[in-house]
Amino acid sequence: MANRGSYPHPVIDTADDVSSNIEVINILVDPTQQDIEITYEVRSDDPDLITLLDSGSAVHSLRWRCSSTISTDEMEPTEYQRTPTGFRLRAYLDQQLVKGDVWADVQIVVAKELLSHRWTRQHVDYGNASFNLQPGDVLADAGSFKFDAKKMYDPLNPPVGSCFKFVRSTSLHKGVKVAFDGNETITVQLPEKTFDGFQLFSHRPDLQIGLVVLPALVETLHFIKSNEEEPLDDKVWYNEIQQLVEDRGGWDQSLLVLAQKILENPIDTAIRTGLTSEEDD
Repeated sequence: MANRGSYPHPVIDTADDVSSNIEVINILVDPTQQDIEITYEVRSDDPDLITLLDSGSAVHSLRWRCSSTISTDEMEPTEYQRTPTGFRLRAYLDQQLVKGDVWADVQIVVAKELLSHRWTRQHVDYGNASFNLQPGDVLADAGSFKFDAKKMYDPLNPPVGSCFKFVRSTSLHKGVKVAFDGNETITVQLPEKTFDGFQLFSHRPDLQIGLVVLPALVETLHFIKSNEEEPLDDKVWYNEIQQLVEDRGGWDQSLLVLAQKILENPIDTAIRTGLTSEEDD
């Protein structure tokens, strides 16, 4: 049995205390205006975890630490989807609390006193031993990940992507819907499954921009240009896009051409990146 020396009771992790697997995958870190949205998936084949979580005996935990700001805290992520192999989770971190590298530990911990606990797949070296666990004790450790908060949203110099807020819609089943009623951002609604798939393309931002941001921006430009009903000067997103338009030659050009200029030709980038990847393979 692996000797970690970290826990006085068997824990599901990379050691062999329990013959179950657990890992954190599909980690996505996205900025919003005030918070950093962190989504990830915990995958495990252990038969006891779901029972512990559903009964309220255990909760998901995301403990983060930032050496630059000497800050640390523990959050309880929200489970937004149950998958056949695990859980998809979401948490929000205040951008004012972090700077530079941030480390995050993904765990499942005891939520309320757990008496005579033992795992179904507990290592034989433990025999019939059971354990009395207290709130905060670690039950499973899925691993850690790091991200750089310096690359997050800067409200003084926002990229065009910060003008858009992408949300999961329960009413849409197909397509994309754009709403302009927000003061800080334009809301882009995507169907639930499309939204989850969109996030999984975080390693290909060129595809995300070409598939979703570009058409949303074209519709936004059309809305601004044809608007004669209400003043938009008080909207943050309007002023940002208006400046981007002026910097790229003004309104006297095709809106599609203008949108591509603003986004630095994402379709060309996506196709060329795809061709390069195929050549590398």
